[in-house]
Amino acid sequence: MKRLIFKYLCTLCALMAISCTYEYDADIPSDTSIIVIDGQILAGGTSSVSVSKATRLDGADESAPLYATGILRGEDGSEIQGTTQANGWFEGTSPFSSYYPGDFKGGYSTGVSISFPSEYLQKGQKYKLFIDAGENGSFESDWLTINKAPVLDKLGYIEHEGVMSGSYYSGRYVDFTVSAHSDSSPYFMVSFEEAWEYTALENSSLEYNPETNQIVEAYSWPLEHPYYRCWRSSGMLTLAISAAGHTEKTINDAIVTSISAYNEKISVLYRLTVNVGCATKEYQEFWDNLQQISYADGDLFTPIPSNMEGNIHRTSGSGVVLGFVSASEVASDHMYYTGNGFHRTSPERNTLRREFTYFTPNYDHPDDYFQYYHPDASEWHRAYMNGNVPWRNAIDANGEEIPGLYLWANKNCLDCRFFGGDITFPSDWPDRNDPNL
Repeated sequence: MKRLIFKYLCTLCALMAISCTYEYDADIPSDTSIIVIDGQILAGGTSSVSVSKATRLDGADESAPLYATGILRGEDGSEIQGTTQANGWFEGTSPFSSYYPGDFKGGYSTGVSISFPSEYLQKGQKYKLFIDAGENGSFESDWLTINKAPVLDKLGYIEHEGVMSGSYYSGRYVDFTVSAHSDSSPYFMVSFEEAWEYTALENSSLEYNPETNQIVEAYSWPLEHPYYRCWRSSGMLTLAISAAGHTEKTINDAIVTSISAYNEKISVLYRLTVNVGCATKEYQEFWDNLQQISYADGDLFTPIPSNMEGNIHRTSGSGVVLGFVSASEVASDHMYYTGNGFHRTSPERNTLRREFTYFTPNYDHPDDYFQYYHPDASEWHRAYMNGNVPWRNAIDANGEEIPGLYLWANKNCLDCRFFGGDITFPSDWPDRNDPNL
C-alpha cells in the first residue's frame, strides 16, 4: 500500500485539539473571536457547511452564541436556502480526538451546521455561498466551480488487536477506510457521517406502577424494554486527502475515522456514510497550511499568517474568518459494521455500572460477594421516588425465582437515553439481525 499524504481539514474540533509550533508575524489580535467556515458543496447529494466561532474565555462576547443562515446562489440567479441546525456539527465524537488528544485551553466555541439540498445543481455553472451570522457578520465565498466526481472504489475497515494491559486491551481499535480514484485531480475532499445503535446497561422486563404499588411483567422475550436500544448520529465531518506524490490520482485505504474497541459506536451496529469529491490544489494547501501552523501546544488564537486566505471572505462586521469551501460532483457509499465480538465494554460504562448501585457488597456473607438491591414491597414507592426501577426477578441459590422479590436498579441503568440517544430509529435503519449485514 503506497504511503498517503493524509490531512484532516482543520475544522474547529481539530483546531481546538491542536496548536502551533511556528512563529509568524500576524495581523490577528490574540483576544479576538475567530469565525471558521468549512464545508463541501456536493452536486448530486446534500451539502453541509459548518459555521463556528471560537472565543477566549476572557472575551467580551463569551455569552453570545453563534447562529447563522445560508444561501447557495447560482450564476443564473437561482437560490437554494439552507437549513440550520444549531450545534449539529458537534454531535458525536470528532475523529480528530484519535490523532490529536488534548483539550481546548483558554476558550470556548459555538457553532451551527447548514445543509443544502444540492441534488440538482447544474454542472455547467458556478455557485457562490452566502452566510449571514447576524451580529457576527456576513460572509461570502468566491465563485465555486463544480469539479468532476471521482470513483469511490470501496469502503473497508482494519481491526487492530492491541495488547493486553491489566484488565483492558491497549491500542485496540478499528480504522475505517476509503479507496477512490480520479481522472482529473489528485486532491480529494471527503465528508462522512456516522450513525450507530447501542443499548442501555441492562434490559428489563418489569414495570412499576407507583399509583397501585405493583410490579408487572410488561415485556417478555424476545420483546425488549422500550428504552433498552437507542440510535445516535454524528454531524457531517470533513477531511482533505491527497494522493501520494500528487501523481497517481488514487487513494488506497485512506483512514476516514478510527474508533476504539471500547466505544459504544461499535457495540451493536455502526453505519458509516462517505461522500467523496474532487478538490483543488488551493483547497488542499489551505488546510495543510492551517494544520501545520496549529500543530503543537498552543491554541486556536496562536498567531496566524496575515496572508493566509481561503475562499471565504467577510462582507460585514469585523474580525478574522478562516475557511475554504469546495464544490464537486459526489460519489457516495455506506457500510455497516457489527463488531463481530471485537467490541469491549468501556471502563466508563463499568464505572457507571458500579455507581448505579443496583448491588452492594454483602459484608455479612463474604462468600456471597454481591447483595443485589431488592427492597421489600413496603419500600417500593420510596425506591421509585429515589430514582430506581425494578430490573428483574430475584432468584435463589438454585436459580429459581423468588416470588414477590425483585432486583432494582437506578433508572439510568435501564434507559439508553442516558447516553444521549433516541429510541426513535430512522426508517432506513436495518434489523441488527439481518444476515446480509
